[in-house]
Amino acid sequence: MVSWWNLLVAMFRTGIFTYGGGPAVIPLMRHEAVRRYSWMEDEEFGEIVALANALPGPIATKLAAYLGYRVKGILGAVLAVVVHILPSSLAMIVLLGSLYALKSSRVVAGMIAAVKPVIVVMLGVMAYEFGASASRGLGWLFAAVADLLALVLLGPVNVHPALVVLAALLYGSVHLRVVDALRARRLGSGAGSGEQGANVQPTETVAGGRVGQSEGGDQGRDDQEGHSGAGTSGEEEGSR
Repeated sequence: MVSWWNLLVAMFRTGIFTYGGGPAVIPLMRHEAVRRYSWMEDEEFGEIVALANALPGPIATKLAAYLGYRVKGILGAVLAVVVHILPSSLAMIVLLGSLYALKSSRVVAGMIAAVKPVIVVMLGVMAYEFGASASRGLGWLFAAVADLLALVLLGPVNVHPALVVLAALLYGSVHLRVVDALRARRLGSGAGSGEQGANVQPTETVAGGRVGQSEGGDQGRDDQEGHSGAGTSGEEEGSR
C-alpha cells in the first residue's frame, strides 16, 4: 500500500530539484517511481513518457498527474500536480527580483552552464536503459532499426512526435502479437515431441524388460534342467 507521504515527498523532490525544463524532470520522475518506490516497471514508465510527449502541455505535470492517479486515484493526481509545481512556483515568485539582479553575473552563468552537461548525461543514461529494455523485448536488430528510424523521423524529416509514437505503438502491438504466436507454436511443437518421446520410452522399456525376463527365464530353466540331468546321472551311476 502506497502511503500519501511517499507520494507527496516524491513529487516535492521532483519539483524542487528539477532544473532544465521538461526533459530534466523525466529521469527524476523515473528514479522516484521505478527505483525508489517501485510503483511500476521501466516498460510502463517508458510508455507513459511516450504518451505524455504525444499529448499537449508540459510533460512534468502530465507525469505527475499520471503517477498520482496510478497510486492514489483522482485525489492523488490533483495533489501530485499541486505539490510538484508549488515549490518552484513560489521560488520563482520570491526570487524573481534576485534573478533579474544576478542574471548578468558570471557566477550564476557558470552555475547554469555547469548544470546543462549533467542534464545531458542523465538523459543519455535513461535513453541507454530504455534502449536495452527495448532490445530485450524486440531483439537488438529490430530495436536498433526502430531507434534509427525514430531519430530520422524526429530529426531531418521533422515528423510530429505524436505520429511517431502512434506508429511505434502500432508496430509494437503487431510485433509482439507475431512473436507470441510463433512462441506458442514452438512450445506446442516441443510439447508434442515430448509426449511422443514419453510414449516411445515406456514401450522400449517394457520390451526390454520382457526380453530380459525371457532370456533370464530361459537361462534359469536351462540351468535347472542341467542340474536335474546331472543329479539323475549321479543316481544311476550310484545304483550300478
